[in-house]
Amino acid sequence: MSMANLAMAQQHIPLVFARLDEQQRRWVAGLLSELLGRGGTKQVAELAGIDPKTVRQGRIDLTRELNEYPDDGRVRRPGGGRPSIKKKS
Repeated sequence: MSMANLAMAQQHIPLVFARLDEQQRRWVAGLLSELLGRGGTKQVAELAGIDPKTVRQGRIDLTRELNEYPDDGRVRRPGGGRPSIKKKS
């Protein structure tokens, strides 16, 4: 990446990533990593302030064409999270 592009990326990537939800951040990071090629995962992770594993997962998601993420408006898949509290009778 040239110095001019790097300076622009350092300014704009955190700004854009702050407005995306966690899935979108991962997917955009994966896409940018793919575009940069070798070493892209590390560069994007450093610029975006996210873990390289997150960038790699974004690349995997894109390779699988986001099939595991239906477009139903949810950020997280159903079934995750804390179990609901049930009263004992």
